[in-house]
Amino acid sequence: MGCGGLITPISLSPPFNSSKCTTSLPFLSFSPSIMPFGALPRLSLSNASNPIKTKAIHISSDIGEQSELAHWSVSQHRLPLLMLPDKERRESRKFFNLFENKLYDIQMPEFHGKWCCGSFKGWVVTVDDSSNIHLLNPLSKTQIQLPSLDKFTYPQDSFELEIPRDYRYIHNTVLSADPISTPDYIVVTIITNQRLFAYYKPGDVGWTTLDIPWGPYDDVIYYEGQFYCITNWGYVVACDFASDGLPKFTKVAKSVNGGFHKYIVESSGELLQVSRHSARRNMDPMTSCFEVFQLDRKTGKWIELESLGDQVLFLGFNCPFSLSALDFPQLKANCIYFTDDFPYKDGPGIDNGIYNLEDGSIKPYCPNSLSWNNYPIWIHPNL
Repeated sequence: MGCGGLITPISLSPPFNSSKCTTSLPFLSFSPSIMPFGALPRLSLSNASNPIKTKAIHISSDIGEQSELAHWSVSQHRLPLLMLPDKERRESRKFFNLFENKLYDIQMPEFHGKWCCGSFKGWVVTVDDSSNIHLLNPLSKTQIQLPSLDKFTYPQDSFELEIPRDYRYIHNTVLSADPISTPDYIVVTIITNQRLFAYYKPGDVGWTTLDIPWGPYDDVIYYEGQFYCITNWGYVVACDFASDGLPKFTKVAKSVNGGFHKYIVESSGELLQVSRHSARRNMDPMTSCFEVFQLDRKTGKWIELESLGDQVLFLGFNCPFSLSALDFPQLKANCIYFTDDFPYKDGPGIDNGIYNLEDGSIKPYCPNSLSWNNYPIWIHPNL
């Protein structure tokens, strides 16, 4: 499936030629495995004498304390971290610093034996083997307990498909506010393979699940006081929690066809829809290109963008976000940094790269990290 040509494109910066999905997927040249780091002292980095078998990737050896993650994030002006999948259910997790080309292996017992079900800014949603759900901040190590998996309710006359109430139950999660800053927040998540809309507010006994029209839903964000959900067909639905506390839904944008997954992201104050396209490799849909559209809120139509200008998008098993390369010169402007968020045959951790909207190329930024129980996740520090 090709990119481009669906809608007359515009540009937010000096014009570039639209990409046409002609990439040869060069990121697949990375080795799918990482050498073991061996026994590690608490909160230390792996020994520099055991480098990853990937050119230009280095192992740091100068972290001494757990707070170093938080210190690094502050000193680097809240640059995002990539938490890689855990292959062996160890008590440590690997964090990739793409700006320094370093991989940190840091003790994180809070993640041990848990599935990470997405992230929102500095928070990671976890589910353990007992179906308990937590919000966990890996920088501060703060945890907030949410109702467990058995506390989901279902709308009348709907049915639940045959999917276990385990780590595969939750697809992505977003919050209306930082739960440390205010007790008045709402958690919205997309659940089950029906991709239903569910929410929780502090004080509720459990989760409320709604079978709202136009689904199934691929993604959700919080934008200008409302939740915005995007369907697999490219429709966008706004969810407003009114004064009575009940959500009200309104379809605000027409559909855009194409792509095997949709994302919705705020960038420079505008709502963007991103369509992810694929090419098959060993029966798995490996990413071939992206299309980006900006919402015209007056007409409810989508306008294809040829360029993001100085903006950079971060997509994957996280709440999508955008940064400016003017503020973060380490980033490549007009690019999409993506990770996989699809249940690949070989497991998560094989479809990652940097997509350039100018020429349609995909370049690697991190070694593949196969895992059966977690996805790579962007963590955007919010300190």
